[in-house]
This record gives sequence, C-alpha cells and structure tokens, in this order.
Amino acid sequence: MQNNRNLHSSEISALYKIFKSQLPNSIILTGQDTDIISTIARNLASLIISRKLIENRDDFEYVLLNSIHEESNFILKIEPVFLEDKQRFKKKLYREDVKHINDFFSTKDENGQKRVCIINLIEDLSLDAANSVLKIIEEPNTNSHFIIVNQNKSKCLKTIVSRSHRIFFGKLKYDNFANYYRGSENEEYLNYLYRITNGSSYLTKQFIQYNFYEINDHFKTLLTNQKKIKANTANHYIEYLHNFKNLDQAIPVFFNYLQLVINDETKKLCHNNENNLVIKLLNIYALIDSFNKKNIALNLDFENLIISLFHRLKYD
Repeated sequence: MQNNRNLHSSEISALYKIFKSQLPNSIILTGQDTDIISTIARNLASLIISRKLIENRDDFEYVLLNSIHEESNFILKIEPVFLEDKQRFKKKLYREDVKHINDFFSTKDENGQKRVCIINLIEDLSLDAANSVLKIIEEPNTNSHFIIVNQNKSKCLKTIVSRSHRIFFGKLKYDNFANYYRGSENEEYLNYLYRITNGSSYLTKQFIQYNFYEINDHFKTLLTNQKKIKANTANHYIEYLHNFKNLDQAIPVFFNYLQLVINDETKKLCHNNENNLVIKLLNIYALIDSFNKKNIALNLDFENLIISLFHRLKYD
C-alpha cells in the first residue's frame, strides 16, 4: 500500500473539524490532486452515511486516505459517462444526466439515514446541470449532503460556492509526493515530475500511467535541434500513442506533457539568458497549445494531427 499519511495534513484537519461539529449540506474540495481528493471524498461519504464514531483526528486521516470505499445505496456518484458506442467519455454532463439527484435525496429513510451525492468533477457539469445542483443545495435537508470535487477554483458557480463550505488542497511537499509514488518510478524522474507539474499528483499519475518517461529525452532533443525531426518521427509517436486503449484521453494528456516539458526547458534557458532560444520554445509551446485546443474542439483524426504537428515543428 502507498504511504498516504500526511499528504494533506492541514486540509484533513479542517475537514475533521467540520465533521465533528455541524456537517454542512455542501462541501467543496478544491485542488489539483483530484485523484487523492476523490479518494478523500468517497471515504468521507462512507463515514457520513455510516455515522461511525471517530475518536481522534489521526484515525480520521487514516480512514480518509486508506479506507477502501464500498458501494452503497446511500451514496450517489456523479462522474463522467462512458459512451460505449463511441468508446470515449462524454465531454459534458447535462441536466438530464443529473436529474436523478433530486429523486435520490427525496427517498424517505427510517431513523434519519444520511445520503451523500459526490460530484466528481464539478467542471464536467454544463451550466444547466450546475444550476440544477444549485437548486437542490438551496433547499437543504438535514440528512442530505453534497461532496463536490473541483480542480479549477474559477470553474465552480459562485452561487454554489457561496452555499458551500470550501476547503483548498495545496501543493504537496516533495517528501510526501515521493513517498506516494516511490516504487512506481525512479527517484530522478519523480523529482523531474514534481518540478514540471508543480507537485500535482493528478498530473503525475496521468504521466506515469502513459509512461511518458520513454519519450522524455527524445522530445527534449528535438526541442534543442529541430533538424533531428525526420520524415518518420511523427510515425514513431503515433505508434507509441497507439499502445493506449483510450486515445481520446491519451492525446490531450500527451499534449499537456509536451507543454510542461517545454515550460521546464524554457525556465532553464531564461536562467542562462538564452533569449533567442526562449522565444523559439515559447512559439513551440503556443503551437502545441493550438493543436491541443483543435483536438478538443474538433475531435480531429489523431494521426493527421500528430503528423501536422511535427511537420510544423520542423519547418516553422
């Protein structure tokens, strides 16, 4: 088991305080580390519905970070919907996807049984879906609770925020970060991932999942010498990406990784006052960003996208 202890100590202390007092009807957990925050949300929901007595803060922390969440009829999870026919996740959840929340909370239970709806992530909700959630939050029931996972603090309706108790999860310290992932990657690469992701466990988990370590040195070489981009370079990257089952998810993560690598290299060049190379890398960063946005907006054929990208990298 990974050593999860003390990953977000102060934030868990804040959660423990409200758990032991009057639990709000809506809690927002905001931070980049959505894999860890989602685990906390699921385990907190289990604690709430079980009404289990927690004697001290350390026991509370252990349960939130290490317990295995079990399915329950008293917990409703609003998460991305996988479209079997298109073999990808639905990009947005709409009013129809959340309308059953009201029925979930309207069900009558004996002995004041608590119910919890977890929304993971609030960013995945369209405006009409978010407003539907807001309407339920505005009419609170003592035994009804929302736990909302939020990655980008600006992408949560202010009206929802104003009616919720919000806890911000800050950047992990390196020792805690390394302990969490030690064993899955070598120390040098972990240090590198911590640096380029600014300590984001969410991004690190994605980059480890797609094994970007394999392309790291090669891509950095291409950045410093674009003449090394050959006619078959794009095909090598296409073959690499074909190893992953869900390309719809892999492509934007791939572009995000490239951008963070460029950002890290740019910082080094700035430190060494190599201004011409800095401008060059900033242009490459903007180019990759535009390709990423085109992919998201237009759902382009990924092979043509990669070929076009490396063609532009070589000749721009």
